[in-house]
Amino acid sequence: MKIYLSHPYGGKLENRIKAARLARIYREIWDAEGKEDFEIVNPLEELRGLAGKKTEEEILQEAIKLMKTCDAVFFAPGWQASNGCLKEHAAALLHMPMYHIPSGLVA
Repeated sequence: MKIYLSHPYGGKLENRIKAARLARIYREIWDAEGKEDFEIVNPLEELRGLAGKKTEEEILQEAIKLMKTCDAVFFAPGWQASNGCLKEHAAALLHMPMYHIPSGLVA
C-alpha cells in the first residue's frame, strides 16, 4: 500500500525536515509491525529536484500526479493553511481514502 504524505511546504526548509521526520516515523512503525507492503511517499523528497526547473504550480501538478499513483493520502497537521495541501485535498476528495495525522505525532 502506497501512502502519499501531504505536508505544508511553502519553500521552507523547516517544513521539509518535518515531512522527512514524519515519513521516517511511519516507516519505523510499519517496519516494527512487519508491514513490508506499506510505503510512504513524501513528495517533498520525491520532487526535490524540480525546484528551480519548474514553477510552483507545475511542481504541484507533478505532486498531484504522484499522489494519484498512491492508495491513500495522509494529511499532516497544518494542511488546512497550505494552498498546495488544499489543492491536493480537492484532487483526492472523490478518488482516494484520506486520513488526518494527529498534531501530537510530530514536533
